[in-house]
Amino acid sequence: MKSAILYSLLGIFSRHAYAQVRGSPQGFAAGTTGGGTATPQTPSSITELKTWLTDSTARVILIDRTWDFTDTEGSTTGKCCSTRTTTCSGGTSQGQLTITDSCTDGTAVSCTYKNAPRTPIDVGSNKSIVGVGTNGVIKGKGLRVRGGNKNVIIQNVHITGLNPEYVWGGDAITLDGADKVWIDHNKFSLIGRQMIVSGWGAAGHVTISNNEFDGVTSWSSGCNGKHYWTLLLLGAQDWYTFSGNYVHDVSGRAPHMGTDYDASTIYFHGVNNYFKNVGGHAFDIDTNTNVLLEGNYFDSVTTPMTSDSLTKGGVIYSTATVASAGACTSQLGYICEWNRLSGSGSWPDLSPATALSRFAAYKSSLVGHYGVADVPSTVVANAGVGKI
Repeated sequence: MKSAILYSLLGIFSRHAYAQVRGSPQGFAAGTTGGGTATPQTPSSITELKTWLTDSTARVILIDRTWDFTDTEGSTTGKCCSTRTTTCSGGTSQGQLTITDSCTDGTAVSCTYKNAPRTPIDVGSNKSIVGVGTNGVIKGKGLRVRGGNKNVIIQNVHITGLNPEYVWGGDAITLDGADKVWIDHNKFSLIGRQMIVSGWGAAGHVTISNNEFDGVTSWSSGCNGKHYWTLLLLGAQDWYTFSGNYVHDVSGRAPHMGTDYDASTIYFHGVNNYFKNVGGHAFDIDTNTNVLLEGNYFDSVTTPMTSDSLTKGGVIYSTATVASAGACTSQLGYICEWNRLSGSGSWPDLSPATALSRFAAYKSSLVGHYGVADVPSTVVANAGVGKI
């Protein structure tokens, strides 16, 4: 009996030890501690999970199973708009209906969608949300950090099943009036709208690292079985580190950043990410942005960077040549890693000195890179859930 109790206690202890946050964020979200040294806790119900996520107590919350919110808030039968990207004549997949009261460019149809995915859970400050092994799944509900909340870690969690049939079906992670957020080793799949999105408020200092953005879907606005809405970064005052991510089988906004809606300022360091089977565009860069891209690998990507990105006013350093890689030394103190293409569209040669001088002010927040040739194998081996 004593042995059985001892083994049980050891099992609980080892599970909690395993599920503690692994590592610490590098890049712009460095110093984010989430729930810190709070004792890891496993919620016993959806109600308790929501309470812990939203309260003001510092917590380490273990996600050790699938928490399915899909049917917890009922359904709505309303209006959707059907367009050519819904009917997908000649496409390889079904399209997406758009949830909207107005339909000026298509045909209004009746549709029924789940309510829960359209209302994300508001995460309080000082939280670590940590998946256990490969078991941590949040289905039918997204997470949102807003209203001044900050210091949040989301690690090793699979967020999925947010009305994938519908545009405006739900966002996986929303940042709006936030700061110090580390999004690490997660997986996103079958999302109706954005996998990660910022609102008009500041997202603040954010590190998005080692995640899998899985766009495989039966409902695609690109009519090609690849999800279009990947990342939309529009915040008022934002610094993003985007590192070691596996972005595959998507078709757009991978990512989109910048807007002329307001006087936002965005810094984005994208390093050692693997883009594979992108049946559309990866980077789509608008104004009010400062972008440093190095060591990214584009494998079968139709359009690695949109042509609009070259004319919208963003300050982009694309590291396309030996000369531009070497030019980083004077301002950043290291040689940038060039970006590589394999079976992909063209990559622009953009190397304005202004970009380097602006990023020089943030040298301590620029994460190191490794050789671009190793990106496919390294990223696939390390990105996503169960790999921490």
